[in-house]
Amino acid sequence: MLTVRKIDKKKDYKKFVKFPTELYKDNPNYIPPLEMDEYKMTTKRNAHFKECEHAYFLAEDDGKVVGRIAVVVLFPYNEKNNVKYARFTRFDMIDSEEVAHLLLKTAEEWAKSKGMEYIHGPLGYDDLEREGLMTYGYENKGSFVGSYNAEYYKTYVESYGYIPDAKWVEWRIQLPVKLDERVERVANFVEKRYGFHEKEFKNLNQLIKEHGDDFFDLIDETFVDLYGTIPFNEELRKQTISAFRVMLDKKYVCLVFNKEEKLIGFGLAWPSLADALQKTRGRALPFGFIKWLQALKHPNAVELGIQAVKKEYRKMGVTGFIIKSLLNRLNKIPTLKYADTGLQLETNEGALESLNMFDRTLIRKKTCYIKKLD
Repeated sequence: MLTVRKIDKKKDYKKFVKFPTELYKDNPNYIPPLEMDEYKMTTKRNAHFKECEHAYFLAEDDGKVVGRIAVVVLFPYNEKNNVKYARFTRFDMIDSEEVAHLLLKTAEEWAKSKGMEYIHGPLGYDDLEREGLMTYGYENKGSFVGSYNAEYYKTYVESYGYIPDAKWVEWRIQLPVKLDERVERVANFVEKRYGFHEKEFKNLNQLIKEHGDDFFDLIDETFVDLYGTIPFNEELRKQTISAFRVMLDKKYVCLVFNKEEKLIGFGLAWPSLADALQKTRGRALPFGFIKWLQALKHPNAVELGIQAVKKEYRKMGVTGFIIKSLLNRLNKIPTLKYADTGLQLETNEGALESLNMFDRTLIRKKTCYIKKLD
């Protein structure tokens, strides 16, 4: 008999976290998340829990887990946008319309019980989490920070009355890449004309200590109008740094300063842990850390993460400066074969325009769906 139940016990959260990795165990393109990070997101250690209401659900058929979903009311998002929205996340199920619809129905009923008027997703707790339902690119291997799902998800979500509300694209750039002469000229010009420059840091700890708050202030300022975003309070900043510290290295970080030594822009990349996570099924123990360290030291791919530039500097060549700096470093790493971009909103013309200088291949499309709650 098919049932869906709300969970609140540790043993059930383990089932919740492990379900998609088991579901996709024979899929060569699925990349599991870090299990330790996913466990943390289900406990009181999740800094978001102080600013939201949430519920986690498991779908079971005669005791066997066949699906999962989490639903969240994120107060900062609703206050920022003056809306009554819930968001669903960690949405996975076997190839069954009945299971998919029952999970969505359960999430909707919970959201309505909290006075919400709409539900949208998949969206994580913040913009740096996994988000979007994959609707194109199922034959391509997933990424470390991105979500992956089978093609039937789209069919079942849309058949239950959900419509697209935001769309993203992801690209692949082959490395090494010859830097566009226009980028070289612009980067050199702004460096001389405006005094834009990078700083040298001994290590990542020094960078975080001296400019961690500046980094998140710039994210909040730059991403304020982007879909699904919320501001990062002090606890969220610490949690995000902790989550990303495992794969960040100062050589993949470009911080740009003006003459007054104020941070005006940055770009981040990180070695892809996709292959290592696939081999270890997302587990740290007993040998996961060894595989991860090997991937970090000799990466075959990188993921181009966050990029932000202060509004008043966006037409002054800072983006070109960042791209030049990062690509010059990446081209010196002999094991690298390609770089995958992060999610780019189809409406974010500035971000998409900055990619026009590269020969690139579209590898994934993702969609956030929305539904009005009757």
